[in-house]
Amino acid sequence: MSKLTRTEQIIAEKTVCVLLVRGESPEGKKIFAYIAIRADKLESFMEAQKQGTFYPEDYGIVLESGEGEPSDETRTKMTTEYGFNHEAMLDLGSPEKAHDLTSNLASLAVNASQDKKDE
Repeated sequence: MSKLTRTEQIIAEKTVCVLLVRGESPEGKKIFAYIAIRADKLESFMEAQKQGTFYPEDYGIVLESGEGEPSDETRTKMTTEYGFNHEAMLDLGSPEKAHDLTSNLASLAVNASQDKKDE
């Protein structure tokens, strides 16, 4: 993977991504967590997931978590308070995909800014 440019790095340090992570507890129960992570930490977060047991709070802030799937109330809260769009979630299944997302934040920011001007 290529290194981020200085501009990409600055934008990544100032951008927070909210992720919905699913996994298993040490007891084998299905669990979920919504985690707020700085974009410049996404690659290391994805790498840690590949290694097995890890602690999401080492990489960001756990906003909500629980067993099973998120309740309707939790989903609504995440949408209302954090703008999380469950229908438009991206699958960041690898550190490479996380790197691609992080390096494209600058162009995404420019496109969003242009869309607001067009409204």
